[in-house]
Amino acid sequence: MLRVAVRPRFLGLLALMVAATLVCGLLATWQWDRAHRAITSRSSPTDVAVPLEEALPLGGAVTNEVSGDPVLAGGTFAIQEQVLVPDRRIDGTTAVIVVTALHVEQEGGGEARLPVARGWIPQADVTGPDGSLDPALVPAAPSGHVEIRGLLEASEAATGGIEDGIVHEIATPLLVNAWGEPMYAGYLAQTSAAEGLSPMPSAQSSFQAGLDWQNLGYAAQWVLFGAFFLYLWWRSVRTAYLDERADELTRLSARLDAAAAGSSENPIDQKDVTGVDPDSATTR
Repeated sequence: MLRVAVRPRFLGLLALMVAATLVCGLLATWQWDRAHRAITSRSSPTDVAVPLEEALPLGGAVTNEVSGDPVLAGGTFAIQEQVLVPDRRIDGTTAVIVVTALHVEQEGGGEARLPVARGWIPQADVTGPDGSLDPALVPAAPSGHVEIRGLLEASEAATGGIEDGIVHEIATPLLVNAWGEPMYAGYLAQTSAAEGLSPMPSAQSSFQAGLDWQNLGYAAQWVLFGAFFLYLWWRSVRTAYLDERADELTRLSARLDAAAAGSSENPIDQKDVTGVDPDSATTR
């Protein structure tokens, strides 16, 4: 098989596959570095809170570099723009998270909405006699201008909708449809004191909790792609080698069949060999 592999055609194909493998290796290294930075940033969180406009411009995405960072935000809560997120397990308790829209003034004028998870409350405390959640039992948001501190979180994936002020994900695509725009991406998990509510714990979003595994998975995929390119070259060489062997066997078999057929069509005449016709020979 080596004589097939060293042919110019397969050597050129090998060079192409090696180049593709190197590219996959570079991409795998890049994803590994991103995963390492995400793990490092979460293992050494900063305690310095930055203003919202510095951490997340309006229209910007909540990336892994800023997810979980402490942020300061100022604005006015819109009491009518509020949803409850039930069935969350926090500190061993089945809890309801209270999410309210904070209207943040913009430098160019106007306001933008920032979803704020103001805190959580045991689900039993906001469950009415009929077994359903009663928004009237939730502590009201403070009025007037407020300054809050919280952790910046990415939006959760939307799998349902909002029904009677109840939603099962803190998903900005759902909230913007219900409250209007403009709206910041992601939300703020309030860690400062909120009357009647317990402060939000960190890493509530699945984005922040699992991002390092996502990048590590991407790195592993690129390694597999690189190995596949080399396997593809080896498979091509092996297939060409086996095809040539099969052709050689076919030609050899055809020659043997032709030789056997020729022998059967021209049998050796005994008279030609001995000079005597066996049918006319007499016994002495």
